[in-house]
Amino acid sequence: MNAEGSPTTPIPLHPGARIRFGIEPRRLYTVRALSEHFVVCTRQRDFATTGDFVYTVIDWRNGIRRPINVIGHSVDVSTDERCRDLLDDLEAGRWEISHRNRVQLDILDGGKP
Repeated sequence: MNAEGSPTTPIPLHPGARIRFGIEPRRLYTVRALSEHFVVCTRQRDFATTGDFVYTVIDWRNGIRRPINVIGHSVDVSTDERCRDLLDDLEAGRWEISHRNRVQLDILDGGKP
């Protein structure tokens, strides 16, 4: 699924807020880091030990979300500091959201603690 989105007006979010997406309505993600253009969200990986996370990145400028463009989408998002580092790399253009796996932004609800 390769989607091209359009700019989306950011909704008010803060670190620690919980957010759900339409394609995964039963899974709650936690906002870990945010900037003007991006939001890094994580959730516990299904059937995994504590501290093993799945992540997604919201890109407000393009109205899309998905992991970044690294093989296997593997990036350390185990701490808030690592999530902020990822965010800094996105803002600086060192990383970008995967073209292969992006989906249109589909927020059901968010911003709740």
